[in-house]
Amino acid sequence: MSFNVDTLAVRARYWITDRVPTFVAGVLFLAFWQAVAMVIDNNRIVAYPMYTWDSLVSRADTVLIRIVETFTSIAVAFVLAVLFGVLLGLVIAELTIVREMSMPMVIFAYAIPHPVLAPVFIIWFITVLDPIVLFQFTGPSAYLLGSVTAEQATQAFAINGVTTFAAWVGFFPIFLGTITGMNALEERFEHLGQVLGATRFQMVRYFRFWRALPNIASSTKSTVQLSIIGVIVAEFIASSQGIGYQIVLAWKNGELGYMFGVILFIMVAAYLFFQTVVWLLKNVTPPGTVE
Repeated sequence: MSFNVDTLAVRARYWITDRVPTFVAGVLFLAFWQAVAMVIDNNRIVAYPMYTWDSLVSRADTVLIRIVETFTSIAVAFVLAVLFGVLLGLVIAELTIVREMSMPMVIFAYAIPHPVLAPVFIIWFITVLDPIVLFQFTGPSAYLLGSVTAEQATQAFAINGVTTFAAWVGFFPIFLGTITGMNALEERFEHLGQVLGATRFQMVRYFRFWRALPNIASSTKSTVQLSIIGVIVAEFIASSQGIGYQIVLAWKNGELGYMFGVILFIMVAAYLFFQTVVWLLKNVTPPGTVE
């Protein structure tokens, strides 16, 4: 029992120590922000931190509802991107003919500026396809804020135009990372598989996939960021929901303090989401897989 307590204490101390630079950087950023705001002294150009905080608190109900809405979309987009990226990467890496036929199309699709496709995905799920609701839940705003009812706080994990567009944006790094890792198997392991009489499926299961795993894990971290960008961009361009749309409203109304607050909220939530994914990767993959 004491061993477990000591181990947890050591881990907690290392965790806190690792985050000291992040905390210091945050304090310096706030000090710099305050100094710049004092020099300019105009909340319509550079909002003061306290003015930003007050603007955010005054709309806490809207912000909490919309930030949960956005990050449920990010979670769905991230899972879709990882799932399809890894599966298609495995298939294309193994089937030479399919790879030769599909890679030019993949390169062509990757070259298209992603934001121009956001309206297309939104239109598909409005006029052609119906959103697929995976499950619904009552958001935290109903429990934290008395002004928000359970009905207002109802959120859904759904496959819709926003999530499919974000999945499209986040798909390519993990797809290409999987192919690269699968094709990087050392020659000695190829010979070992041949000597053991391994089938193609066994080579993938016992050799190629594990060789590709570090590439997949590294690409997954890029997919996190791109999924966030994809959802925010879709909400900017072609949606009337989510925290991205709140930035558009703040911009149209000239509410710089609220805009700053929403952006900071996104930054903090994105950091927490990224760290959660990294923690999961470290705990579900073999040691040394995630740097």
